[in-house]
Amino acid sequence: MKRLFLIAVPWFAFAFVLTGGAFAKDTEATFELPTGTMTLQAPQDVDYKATLSPVNFPHSVHFSYACQECHHNWDGNGAIKSCGTSGCHENFWAPKPGQDDVSENGVKSLVGAYHQACRDCHRNEADQQKAAGSKSIVTGPVACAGCHPDPHSEVVDSDEALSIPLGIITIKAPEEVEAKKGAVGFPHGLHFQFACKECHHDWDGESDVEACSSCHNETEPSGSRNIKNEENVMYYLAAYHNVCITCHRDVDKKRRAAMAEGKIDKADLPKAAPVNCNGCHSES
Repeated sequence: MKRLFLIAVPWFAFAFVLTGGAFAKDTEATFELPTGTMTLQAPQDVDYKATLSPVNFPHSVHFSYACQECHHNWDGNGAIKSCGTSGCHENFWAPKPGQDDVSENGVKSLVGAYHQACRDCHRNEADQQKAAGSKSIVTGPVACAGCHPDPHSEVVDSDEALSIPLGIITIKAPEEVEAKKGAVGFPHGLHFQFACKECHHDWDGESDVEACSSCHNETEPSGSRNIKNEENVMYYLAAYHNVCITCHRDVDKKRRAAMAEGKIDKADLPKAAPVNCNGCHSES
């Protein structure tokens, strides 16, 4: 039996194979992102015999959420540790009444951490859909048998994975375009606090990820160069700017709002992102 991992791999990698002329990888630093199903089981070295079935966790179904939603202490660079690592959720069960919590900082039990991350997220999703008036609720299970079936499900640990770049990716104009500004050095690893599908909105979670210009392949705008013009949805410059600069401006607003509230500690502020041309584009 394997140790219990929220994502059960020793080296979580998020390196997309980016195909298309607009990208050039400048780094060899990658990690392997599991895209199949993995089985979450109780650790072997706990004084406890599991009575419920192991959980088959479909990792790729969750790529509409940021990596750090679950891997909340991951820096986007090093290996992802098991949730039960010493100093994290190392107690399998919460202490009984009257017993001291021997783990550092009184962290939650491993069982509690999983249920809060998984089941509570499913419940929140359902609540939000109901509040929005949805007639059909689409989310993960919240009942025990939904995750722990009886009889026990077969253990499945897929070896399917994609190799994901952690460092800088250079975004260039298509070859047939005479670029008026320099290329953009995009720090991929700094963006794992956002869901993969925030940018890769048509990605199925399993196939190789293609460059945006593979779809947004119009090299000239339709009429005006206004990136908000709906006719320019397939114009490559509009696609990039709408995703990147719109998000950066939103982050900038959040930083300003936090500073206005008196939060000046760097740890309390969203990370700064460039909002002007020279902040992203190198000198051509």
